[in-house]
Amino acid sequence: MKRLKHRPTIHPSIKAGLALSIATALAVPLTAHAASFQLPTTSAAGWGRVSAGGSLYPNDPTAAFNNPAAMVFFGAPTLQVTATGIRPSAEFRGSFRDQQGKPVSGNNPNGFGKFEPFPNIAFVAPINDRFALGASLSVPYGLVSKYNPTWQGRYFGTKTSLQSVALSFSAAFKVNDEFSLGLGIMGQRTKAQLNSIIDTTGAANTIVGAPLFVPQTADEQLNVNVKKKFAFGYFGGLVWKPTQWDTFDLTYHSRVKNNMTGNYQIYGGDEGKSLIGLAPVLDPSLPTIKTDGPASASARLDSPAYASVDWVHVVNSRFTLSATAQWTDWSSFGVLTLKSGSETLVSLPQKYKDSWFYSLGGEYHINPAWTLRAGIGYDQTPTNIVSRDPRIPDGTRRIVGVGVGYRASKAMSFDFAYQHQFVKDTPVHMKNQNLLGAGTMDGVFQDHGDVLSLAGTYQF
Repeated sequence: MKRLKHRPTIHPSIKAGLALSIATALAVPLTAHAASFQLPTTSAAGWGRVSAGGSLYPNDPTAAFNNPAAMVFFGAPTLQVTATGIRPSAEFRGSFRDQQGKPVSGNNPNGFGKFEPFPNIAFVAPINDRFALGASLSVPYGLVSKYNPTWQGRYFGTKTSLQSVALSFSAAFKVNDEFSLGLGIMGQRTKAQLNSIIDTTGAANTIVGAPLFVPQTADEQLNVNVKKKFAFGYFGGLVWKPTQWDTFDLTYHSRVKNNMTGNYQIYGGDEGKSLIGLAPVLDPSLPTIKTDGPASASARLDSPAYASVDWVHVVNSRFTLSATAQWTDWSSFGVLTLKSGSETLVSLPQKYKDSWFYSLGGEYHINPAWTLRAGIGYDQTPTNIVSRDPRIPDGTRRIVGVGVGYRASKAMSFDFAYQHQFVKDTPVHMKNQNLLGAGTMDGVFQDHGDVLSLAGTYQF
């Protein structure tokens, strides 16, 4: 998020500061590609291959969402349930200082560090030799970061919780044995909770231009809760089998428009609330911010469109090689507008860039019952030093995955995978909005991540 430049003639508006705080909180979680917290909607086998090959491997029901064109090559109705736990880690090394340049009190914990569960359910039903139907329930976006409200970086964010659940239905048509097409629709339900602390005394010093108050002595907590019951999008793809050993596909998922609504509320002592209440006194043209209960908040946060190309090559009866390249249209995230009712509080330009993900992987069949998998990946981040903060201190990732599959019977199989993500150290140099306390943070985040995934697949 682009920071507003300081202008000496700025109105002394606590309201503007509050609006910027809410806008900052809402802007961060959805600015995330898979390099951040856009989650791959894959099975445990896919996690082990680092998503290489997409859903082109035989009888992978995640094709119902990832590329429905692959569903026409199923031999029987197939149900798959996947449980995935993701544990990101982000440890900050640096300093936080208040409006007067003094160190901010508190500790510096890891705001992540716990496994968060994300499910994925997919079902494919071939109708005949040419048609197939599919359905899926997945979590394409998910994020949980939680810092103690007394930690040193509390003025830049404390808790962020985001979850988008997508229900999809799809259909596929086989043109011939080499070519197929697929199309689907999805309904996406998104909810988010975003908390921050406001240093009202530091903000007051900035407003009046004199050190009349002691920073960090009248903190107020701002909580934002917003959701979108259902937003709709579409997706589709094609599959081409030029030889008996090679399969290619091309997929596209549309942007999903999320007009999220909810409320914000301020919690804290009377001193901090009274400073917030000074806004209409200092500038009568500004309405009073509600500090004794919830007030409405809304923002449009669109999930970006993305497209991918996948390839699977059968080397021999035991070994299969695959690759994937995926592009995400993050540059379409141009402006974030925050409203309260019909009133526009603030409109902020964004500065995200399109991102690419690449992976190479494969699997080796030891025997008819056991399969080994592995993969490597490179995942660009769409974030930049202008917008990066403790909520998503993301950097470009290098990924290694391994997995194993076990076919218990002709109908039932299980897959397990582990993935580790090496994240480049990400510098963070920020000055907080003047009306949020005008503090600073300067340092780097040392990040990494772990993924565990277990799936069960049943062919009827």
